[in-house]
Amino acid sequence: MIKSEQIVGFAKSLEKFRKIIITMLVIVIIAASLMYFEADFIIGILEKPIHGVNLYFMTPAEGMMVKMKIAFLGGIVISFPFMAYLLIYQAGSRLTGKVRRILYFFVTPVAVLLFIGGAFFGYRLLLPSTIEFLLSCGNDFMKANLSGDSYFSFVETILLAVGLIFELPLVLISLSRINVVNSKMLKGKRKIALMVSLVAVAFIAPSLDAMTFILVALPIIGLYEISIWSVYLLEKSDKKKQSSKVSENK
Repeated sequence: MIKSEQIVGFAKSLEKFRKIIITMLVIVIIAASLMYFEADFIIGILEKPIHGVNLYFMTPAEGMMVKMKIAFLGGIVISFPFMAYLLIYQAGSRLTGKVRRILYFFVTPVAVLLFIGGAFFGYRLLLPSTIEFLLSCGNDFMKANLSGDSYFSFVETILLAVGLIFELPLVLISLSRINVVNSKMLKGKRKIALMVSLVAVAFIAPSLDAMTFILVALPIIGLYEISIWSVYLLEKSDKKKQSSKVSENK
């Protein structure tokens, strides 16, 4: 039977979790509100790949909804570090001081930088060629008349996808820490990882010419290699610690 103490403990955990969720929502709303005032500036940047092709809104509310969508996504991105800190703080009693410091001062900043780097990479290399290719496919028999909502949804999907792909090193390092993968396994799956990377690039941006395709695939392959070496060095460090503990016990 479930004891009353367990029910009370579970209720307290839910209460703390509810407070964290509300706090995170407030942070996102504040960040999104601030980003809304910069929505026109962001829209101007995201419009550049279409080289002056006019965007239209098909319903009365579409223009405002586009701004709100961009503001909301921008709010999530800029508030991510604060939400991460809140979650780490909430889990503080279950984490050692060393783990908390690593999460605070290394994992969270690196995750943000990798995502921003991936989104910028997608914006500079993938997006222009993909949009140019897709628009050219219909120019022979149709004139481009783009919906603003559809266009910005397309742009956000590509940038988010590439940003998440760039989180690969952190994902693999985290999996290695819970013994799901190891450096030997990652080295053995190098060819498969290469194939998956190329397929992912081709799926996200099927329009790339051979040279640009290689330029896009190389950073992803490089991130995989960095992951392998990072996992290997961590494993080596763990072995040294274990051997030193064994020698101390003797």
